[in-house]
Amino acid sequence: MRNAMRSTLFINTKPPYSSQATKESLDAALASAAFGVDVGLLFLEDSVFQLKKDQHPGNDFKRTAPIFQSLALYDISKVYVCEEDLAQRGLTPSDLIIEVSLVPAKQISTILSSFDNLLTF
Repeated sequence: MRNAMRSTLFINTKPPYSSQATKESLDAALASAAFGVDVGLLFLEDSVFQLKKDQHPGNDFKRTAPIFQSLALYDISKVYVCEEDLAQRGLTPSDLIIEVSLVPAKQISTILSSFDNLLTF
């Protein structure tokens, strides 16, 4: 049987700990990967802060760093960050908890077109 969702890109746009969007995106990505879907993650705008090291959320939210650090266990290796969004927020790749592929804003459309399905959080 052919998987109807061959590849899915989870597009993150929200800052961490401002809502449940980060957790929902990660949960959906991990579940998809567990069912054999080729998963990618794209971080745009303030969502780049989701990947920042040494975050300590308040009591209302659970730390997401351990989940990001376990992506490889689910064969999720396509993690993209908009290069300009990262720089505009004063961050560099060394500030992030995982290795990512930096993508110039003008090449985001190429990433988007390489996936069968797009989900935005």
